[in-house]
This record gives sequence, C-alpha cells and structure tokens, in this order.
Amino acid sequence: MRFESCRELFECAAAASREAERISRELAAMEGRSESLGSGGFQPRVRSTPEPDRMAGRVAAMVDRSEMLARRMDEDYRLIDAACEVLYGRDGRGGLYSLVGWPADAIYHHYLALYTWEETAALVGYSERHVQRSVECAFELADANGDMWTRLGVGFAG
Repeated sequence: MRFESCRELFECAAAASREAERISRELAAMEGRSESLGSGGFQPRVRSTPEPDRMAGRVAAMVDRSEMLARRMDEDYRLIDAACEVLYGRDGRGGLYSLVGWPADAIYHHYLALYTWEETAALVGYSERHVQRSVECAFELADANGDMWTRLGVGFAG
C-alpha cells in the first residue's frame, strides 16, 4: 500500500474504518436472519415450489456472502493496522506519537475511531481549530520525515 501523503493514508483508513463498521453490522444482521432460516412449526406443509432444495441454496448464498464480507473486513483491518503503526510504531512506543505527542491521538480519534472534530477536541482537551491545525502539522512532519522513519519514531525533518 503506497500513499501520496500521510493525510491520504488516514483518509483511506477512515474509509476502511467506516466500511469495517458497516460490514460488522451487516454480518450481525445476517447472523440474526440465519437463526430464522428454516424455522417453522411442526405441522406438515405442502410444498408450493418445485425446487426441493431451496433452503440449501439460500444457506449457500448466505455463507458465500458472509465469507466475502469477512475477507473485505480483513483488508480494511490491515489498512487500519498500518495506520496505527504509523501513529504508534510496531511496539506502541514509537511512530508519530513519539515525535508529536497528543496530535497522533487526535488523528487516531478522528480518522480511525471516527469521532467528529468537536468530539476529538473534547477528548484531547484543546479547541477544535487548534486540534485541526496540530493534526495538519503532524501530517506535514510525517510527510517530510518519510514513512519508515516516522514508523520508527525517529525525526529527521527540520
């Protein structure tokens, strides 16, 4: 995964976070529907369709769909994990946070946890505008510093 800028990485990670959340809701809804598949009473029924194995087709389609959604969610989480590595390094002690501090947390809250700017500002304890400016400065530093050095938490930008 290559991105033109740190901002682009986090905008894509935000989209992945939204998509993973949507997929999670869809999988939960599918699970709820699957519990009712084939449920019925104990009364004998007259089959109204010539297809003898209609239920098997519905189950197979549902399984295929859930597997496809799970693969997409895995892809989304790989991108989110890569973004977290930029913020906090592989061991949680490096990354952009070691270079800029709380603005890295603000990036996490806004782009990955999907909080609004107002909610993010309340979480980090600064004004909304100050948080937005600080995040922009953090993105510029990461871009000037380079991906590898930022992940390591080593700053060379002047």
